[in-house]
Amino acid sequence: MKLRKILIIEDEFHAGFLIKVNLETEGYEVILALSGEEGLEKARANAPDLITLDVLMPKMDGFQVLGTLKTDEGLNSVPVIMISVVNEIRKKRGLKMGAADYLLKPIDFDNLLNRIRRLEMGESPPD
Repeated sequence: MKLRKILIIEDEFHAGFLIKVNLETEGYEVILALSGEEGLEKARANAPDLITLDVLMPKMDGFQVLGTLKTDEGLNSVPVIMISVVNEIRKKRGLKMGAADYLLKPIDFDNLLNRIRRLEMGESPPD
């Protein structure tokens, strides 16, 4: 399964832009949303194959966005990689809520690409 269209939900423009540029260099079509609300709108409008989701965002945090995604019939099967500076407790919460993977900031782009490729091959994320 090729995950060609990726939606990045990241409230820090520069962080989101860096992820976007790096993924586009690898041939992915990338859409950037700068808030949880905008991310949900763009997810519904663009039917992404994968979503990367920042946890700490104002108004609507990543867990609220993930909860909404997982209850939306059109989006609940889209794999979500949560990205944050936060700890193991939040990682467990995200995975329990249905995230496909959880990465810590600062993003190591080779690691992100490896995680995306593992999802494309149907493999589980490493611990």
